[in-house]
Amino acid sequence: LIYGSCEGSYRKTTALINRIRYQFEDGTPERTLRDNTEKEGRHLQAYLEEKTHTILEQSGFSAQGLPLQTQAREGIVPGKEVEPERLVELVEDCAVEESLKSEILKNPVPYEDPEKAVHISLDDVGAKKQKEVRLKEPLESPVAVKKREYVQNTGVHVQKKNTRYLLNGDGVLNVLRMLLAFLLHNKLGGCPWVFFVEGHSLYSTVLSFFSWRSQLTVILDWFHLEKKCKELLSMACKGSLIRNSILDKLLPLLWHGLVEQAVESLRLLPESQIKNQEELLHLIRYLEKNRPMIPAYEIRKQLELRNSSNRGEKANDLLVAERQKNNGMSWSKAGSVALASVTALKKNQEYPTWFNKHVLEFKLVA
Repeated sequence: LIYGSCEGSYRKTTALINRIRYQFEDGTPERTLRDNTEKEGRHLQAYLEEKTHTILEQSGFSAQGLPLQTQAREGIVPGKEVEPERLVELVEDCAVEESLKSEILKNPVPYEDPEKAVHISLDDVGAKKQKEVRLKEPLESPVAVKKREYVQNTGVHVQKKNTRYLLNGDGVLNVLRMLLAFLLHNKLGGCPWVFFVEGHSLYSTVLSFFSWRSQLTVILDWFHLEKKCKELLSMACKGSLIRNSILDKLLPLLWHGLVEQAVESLRLLPESQIKNQEELLHLIRYLEKNRPMIPAYEIRKQLELRNSSNRGEKANDLLVAERQKNNGMSWSKAGSVALASVTALKKNQEYPTWFNKHVLEFKLVA
């Protein structure tokens, strides 16, 4: 499982097993390896569900992740805050107009202490969905454009200083329950939690799930913010030259967390430069909707704080994409999640304990 199923295809792994055993005929079938891998993954998911339920119950939370008593809301240790003088000094060095520097200081997204904070990156990844029934189409039937379906895995990368842990599961809410149990189990409830997400849907889900927690920071990944601006302006503007000239003014404003000024600059664009007003309004609504999680990225960079959710994307690359995508394979929901669970077992270095004792430490690893 660890050096076979997690690394290469079931076909190649069974061929290797049978070659090592000199079972060139009547050896282990490919289907047997796949079934055993999925069975192990289901056992892992069942174990994690039971462990999650137990931890939440013992910590004073409901099965849905809501605190049942006041004492379940752990006091948050703020850690050292960035001194105001230091922030003013960093803002003074920013390459923006003098009149905008005071606005950078008003950005509501806080700056965490990296020694105290827990950094959490969430990401969804899809693998090609397997058809339940394959129907043979008539030879003379017209070729229809079919929408490709995917099975979704939600991956989480949890980091505290130089330690980390990977979680995966079916559905964001299910994984957030598991994440809460993990944080409580590792005594991290009193630390600041900083989430890195790629869009508003994950932002609203995280805020809703942790609505009982007074201090919660969610940051929009800079790469996806920049990408969204480029895509929508490409559809809104008359040509790439106009689009690029607008981006040259817009992106520095957003990089410094000046969302209001960025939105105002878009509203003042002359109609002669716009070919699709609706796409421009789409970008304005996008920025206004995501305003609460757009920090002053430049200041965070100077403070050596993260601006990206790329660790969450990398976690999904390790758990799902490398094995399940871009290889012509298709997957059932159960099979995809199960294989990702076994892969997480390997990446978290927990497989010796699991196979020997069928328990997980469920703790951060170096």
